[in-house]
Amino acid sequence: MDRDDEVLLVTADGPLRDAVEATAAALGLRVRVVDVDGALARWPSARVVLVGGDRAAALASTGPHRRPHVYLVGFDPVELGTWSMPLGAEVIPLPQGTAWLGGVLAADAGPDSRTVAVVGGSGGVGASTLAAGLALAAVRRGLTCALVDLDPLGGGLDLVLGAERAPGWRWPRLLGARGEVGDVRGVLPVVEGVTVVAMGRGPDEGALTVESVGAVLGSLGRHHGLVLLDPGRVPLPAARQAVRGAEATVLLAGGGVRAVAAASRVAAGLEGAGAGVVVRRAPGGPPVTVVADAVGLPCWGDVPTDRRVAADAEAGEPPGGERSRWGKAVARVLERVWQEACDVG
Repeated sequence: MDRDDEVLLVTADGPLRDAVEATAAALGLRVRVVDVDGALARWPSARVVLVGGDRAAALASTGPHRRPHVYLVGFDPVELGTWSMPLGAEVIPLPQGTAWLGGVLAADAGPDSRTVAVVGGSGGVGASTLAAGLALAAVRRGLTCALVDLDPLGGGLDLVLGAERAPGWRWPRLLGARGEVGDVRGVLPVVEGVTVVAMGRGPDEGALTVESVGAVLGSLGRHHGLVLLDPGRVPLPAARQAVRGAEATVLLAGGGVRAVAAASRVAAGLEGAGAGVVVRRAPGGPPVTVVADAVGLPCWGDVPTDRRVAADAEAGEPPGGERSRWGKAVARVLERVWQEACDVG
């Protein structure tokens, strides 16, 4: 469903209303203040929904469907955190989060962009490789694409792309970002047309924060049609917040018994607007539909287990050529994922 330009604020709290309207006015935006019934009526189409802590319980009790761009705002972080999971919403505490709120409103007012997270259902299944493959397929399709590493325990997305020596900033140089930041494309590595935000490898990288990740993703969303996230199997708080704001989440599941069992547990904890499973096929493994049913998510496609993809990584080359079996399968997955993300957003 297409979004309209409304920013909804669900609250009856006067000071909260004043704080949010002041931030919006500074950006030349207007806020529509509504009650719970008004929010439900506009829930599918509003561009952004801000939920005050005073109305979070009432809204959550109605069981609204998951959608992106929902944020809890208020002056009590503990109260807000209680309703984050039930509403699938990010938490913006005020007044300390005022700059972040402004960045959120400015980012979501920009050109239409889609954010997709790629999560592994079990260790070593190849989620980072799939994320990189989807990014390359997106560029070949004509999309502008950014690939964002949010997993400090992973091997590094620049390594997956064979770009560990590529010039440009990594996360340690971006940790000071807050609120609305300018165009960061000029300082980031670009690999075969994909803008890459990779983890650093120094002894003191610093920790990703919700504020810095939100600011960088906001900038990327204003200049890319697709932003792909690699949050890792055990996401940090900043990565979890980013996944909640994604239009779609891809869960990559292996076909073995243990891999399917692990993917089922990961699927149960996924947060966000919509999720689907992509199955990594293996010789002699169960049918893709059987794996998807066991995981409990709709099937968005499958990819083969291809030794050449691993060989590409060892050789420092991006994964899977466009004409390879794996590359063609990833291109098909991209089409499905893109459609799912557009339908949600």
